[in-house]
Amino acid sequence: MPTSSTADRLLDPSSSSNDSQWCALPENPFCRVFFKALCMIAISKSSVTHWEELRQNPEQPKWDKQKKMVINRFENMNIVAGLVLTSSAVFISTSPPTQSFIPYGNQGSYILEVMSFVAALISLMTGTSVLIIYDTCYAHKDVLESFKESRLRLVCCLILMAFPSLALVVSTLALMTAVFTTGFISDKLVVKVLTAGICTIFVALAGLAIYVFKAPIKKAVDGNGKVTESRSREMPTIASDAYSMTEYQGSLRQRGQV
Repeated sequence: MPTSSTADRLLDPSSSSNDSQWCALPENPFCRVFFKALCMIAISKSSVTHWEELRQNPEQPKWDKQKKMVINRFENMNIVAGLVLTSSAVFISTSPPTQSFIPYGNQGSYILEVMSFVAALISLMTGTSVLIIYDTCYAHKDVLESFKESRLRLVCCLILMAFPSLALVVSTLALMTAVFTTGFISDKLVVKVLTAGICTIFVALAGLAIYVFKAPIKKAVDGNGKVTESRSREMPTIASDAYSMTEYQGSLRQRGQV
């Protein structure tokens, strides 16, 4: 027999779709791609439709797994940001023992090192703040209700949660560029050869990573977070449940007459 929640959805089939509109993907193709990318960077999902399910059923233990995964990712990212911050601080605060061998004190490399230091510091600070924000989103239903009331607030929250990752990428790339630039402008041929070899290894590893993770990421982006479609698939089931209940009540009345 259908449950009370099924009967409620049968009486008001538009209520569930209206509730999920606040977390639905934008209709504009460019905005849709931007929103999916923002969600992937911020919460490792292609949409925030699971927040709507969390808002309706905040006590379900299955959300603890997603929460733990994202929090562990931010904690590991903070560790990496701390390492990059320390490395860039060493380059900024020290002078090369032999200027002609590895001249990382030149103007171009120094600017990149300072950029890396600032970006890593911002990533570490915002990453720590995001841990508190994300835990608050899962601990208080009012936060998710505020996202339902304002789409702009939801986008701003996702930008804030994605910013530590973006800042860490900028910091790492700036530090690597500074080190590689220093290697290529060195007066020693062996340093230039080693720098070119390391660059080749990094490019090869990047190609392997793209090849390995391209299909899973594409599948996650294309096939995740379709609450509206899943709910539309539930409507035939709801109708069949109601029809079965009607037949069951009719059979009971016939037995009573007999």
